[in-house]
Amino acid sequence: MQVSILDEAKYRVVHDFPGGAPALAPLVNMNSNTLSNKVNDRQDSHHLTVDEAVAIQNATQDFRILYAEAMLLQHVCLPIDDYAGISDIELLNAYASYHAECGETAVAIMDALEDGEIKRHEVERVRREMFEDFQRGLAFLARMEALCDE
Repeated sequence: MQVSILDEAKYRVVHDFPGGAPALAPLVNMNSNTLSNKVNDRQDSHHLTVDEAVAIQNATQDFRILYAEAMLLQHVCLPIDDYAGISDIELLNAYASYHAECGETAVAIMDALEDGEIKRHEVERVRREMFEDFQRGLAFLARMEALCDE
């Protein structure tokens, strides 16, 4: 059984948090075993609600669940940050970050084409990389707009 992008995101957000579910559970008013079960894709009796997913992402500041949902729904998420007063170096870093992300997409495409057969997991990897490209590109644009003098 292949784990879905969304299931993987839910699991990773909880278990990558420092201290995992035991440390995160009190922050979201949940029992740690219940939280672990809710993000376990093999557990049919427990399910994470939308409100719980929002609380978890707010507590962890890890938005992979949101990004996975957006990707599955053919959308892109862009954090709304205040870029007022950013420096030229920050703008340049955002631009370089965008291009570095595009490079990762190119590698994923090369890997997918290498054997002459494109597999579903390769398409999903390229999709994830491209969505990250879009996010970084839009973040760069938002930073650039913050520097606009009009």
